Parts: sequence; structure tokens; C-alpha cells
Amino acid sequence: MSHGIHGDCSVALSVVVPAFNEEVQLESSIRSLRHALDISGIAAEIVIINDGSNDRTGPIAESLARELTEVRAFNQANQGIGGAFRAGAGHATGEYLMLWPADMPATPEDLSPFVDRLATADVIVGCRRQRVGYNPLMRLNAWLYPKLVWLLFGLRLRDVNWIHAYRRSKFLEIRLTQVGIPMLAEALVRLRDAGATFVEADVVMKQRIGGVSSASRIRVMWLTLAGLFSFWNARRRETR
Repeated sequence: MSHGIHGDCSVALSVVVPAFNEEVQLESSIRSLRHALDISGIAAEIVIINDGSNDRTGPIAESLARELTEVRAFNQANQGIGGAFRAGAGHATGEYLMLWPADMPATPEDLSPFVDRLATADVIVGCRRQRVGYNPLMRLNAWLYPKLVWLLFGLRLRDVNWIHAYRRSKFLEIRLTQVGIPMLAEALVRLRDAGATFVEADVVMKQRIGGVSSASRIRVMWLTLAGLFSFWNARRRETR
């Protein structure tokens, strides 16, 4: 399937990789992602955002950017996954944007649900068929969270916290208030409110290749919930 480039877009897809203390797995993940994009036959770039890491993530990202084609690396103070993705969106040139976890290797099969649907909608929502590596509490949260988003915002999607692809022109039009995990749900709600079109795509979630998921931490769970309600309050004031 071919994907044309429109307007001032130099590539069809910009993959933003937020990276915080990912020195163990960053190199293998980026190399696999670059290879998968090449095999997919899509014109794509990778934008690595070193999100205030205190290990060797920054130097590794810069070395990869010097070696690999269409890979760029940027450093910033820690802003969380949402803030890092927003920064990456500002550096991107693609017609579509996608966030890819720094700890997850990629194959062409992982990318094809998104690549095959580019140009069919403004937002391609990746929906995990199963949650790999989740403990019982994480599984409960994963079941409840989309339902809470539906209850608060009337947005009924099967998965609001995974990999999504956004038409960059649409994404840059919205104003985002959240910088952590709640940014993912906020972006979907604001894009829906702005008239964006959506399509869901079934995807396979893989086991992390290192480290511990931040979503397993009670503090992160609490901050995610607090951020979601903060956005709900802000949106209520905006719509009055």
C-alpha cells in the first residue's frame, strides 16, 4: 500500500520515542524500529526525545542519530511521556505522528495495523488484545480506565492508553494540558471534539525487554487518575 505525502510533509510517518532512563534497551529498540519501518516500505522518521534521563540514554540516542538514516535525537528536562511526545510532535515532519515505547522492539507486523490504515482516518487507535506482563491490579486498571474515559467524556474506545497514530496537522491544532499518561486520553478527547475521524486497529502487545513498567507503580496510577480528573474539570470550565 502506498502512502502519499501532502503539503509540507517530508515523510508519511514520524515515530516519536520518549526515553527516560532507557540505556539498557534503547539501542536495540531503535534499531528494530528503524528496520521494521524500512521493511514496511513507508517513508518514515524516528524522533527520540531524551526526557531528562540521568543515565546514558542521551548519548546513546545521539549516537544512533548520527549512524542511522532518518533518526533524530533531542534532549529536554523531564516532562513525562506526554510532555516528551508533545516535544517530539514539534520536531516531527511526517503527515502522521505515532508514539512508540522506548522499551519495545518493533517488527513490520507490529506496525502494519497502523501503516495499512494511514489516510483512512485522522486517528488510528491501537487496541491491545491482551495485556502482557500486567499484574492483577494493572489488569483491573486497564479494564476500568477506558470505561472511566467513556463516563467522563463520552468517548467510547476499547483502548485509550496505547499506541495511536495521529494526523499531525490535526494534532498540532489541539491544546493539551496534561504531560503524563493522561495526555493520551486528553488528545483523543480533544481530537474528537475538533471533528477528527477515528478507526480502531487490533494490535499485539509485547513483553518489555527490560526494566519495570511505570504503570505498575501505585504513584503513577494515582497521578494518572488525578490528571484525568484535572482534565475533566478543565474541560468543564472551557465548555461553560
